[in-house]
Amino acid sequence: MDEDRPAHALYYDDDLVANLQLRWGAGFMSPGGGAELTHMLRGVDLSGREGLDFGCGVGGYDRLLVTEHGAAAVYGIDLGAAVVAQAQARADAEGLGDRLHYRMVEPGSIPFEDDRFGFVFSKDAIVEVPDRDKPDVLRELYRVTAPGGWVVLSDWFRGSDDYTSEMRAWATTGDEAYDMVTIEKAADWLRDAGYTGLAFEDRNSWYRSFARDEYERLRGPLHPTYAARFGEKYAATAVENARLRSLLADQGQLRPGHVRGRKPD
Repeated sequence: MDEDRPAHALYYDDDLVANLQLRWGAGFMSPGGGAELTHMLRGVDLSGREGLDFGCGVGGYDRLLVTEHGAAAVYGIDLGAAVVAQAQARADAEGLGDRLHYRMVEPGSIPFEDDRFGFVFSKDAIVEVPDRDKPDVLRELYRVTAPGGWVVLSDWFRGSDDYTSEMRAWATTGDEAYDMVTIEKAADWLRDAGYTGLAFEDRNSWYRSFARDEYERLRGPLHPTYAARFGEKYAATAVENARLRSLLADQGQLRPGHVRGRKPD
């Protein structure tokens, strides 16, 4: 285990997995659900392609990739045995076990051959990787992308301004500490890896509204459910973290975004 990495990046316990799905919907461990996935995939044709999902969580986005966006199959990888098992169980229960395949991996090389996938996908997972390792991860994604294949990423990015005191506390020392870069830096790394035709989109405007709504739901109608499931202390922490995320989005510090590109033929 890398002691420099946040503990949550390596292990999502049952409470955290349940927490995220209460906030964002069954099967989803990052915000936006099907509508945000459709937005990510604008101009991208996945028809008949097999894909890799880096940081698949419990597989909600993969189900939509094959049932609504034409992917032939998705292979999901994640560091957590529990989430991978849950993702496979969900897929099998829904009759998608022949199209959705999951495995737990260790940090490092992606365990697939060169030029394997018609697309690689990641939804808000690369932020979990230490900054020093992000370029290596993106090079690995490039390696397993087939010529002509797509890269489609969404992630949590930071603004270009210096951290505010609230952002510094939240991103570097709080319950949700991450290594964060700007979307422009991520695009540069993808370009250095070899992807071309890169397009990136800052989603701060969308997220400001989403985060405010999440905060209001967590301190209002969702609060009794949280308190019953996790206890009042946990519920109060969830509300405070939601308040901070909303504040940081309004400050322009927390800026989710999308990046798309292709591996040359």
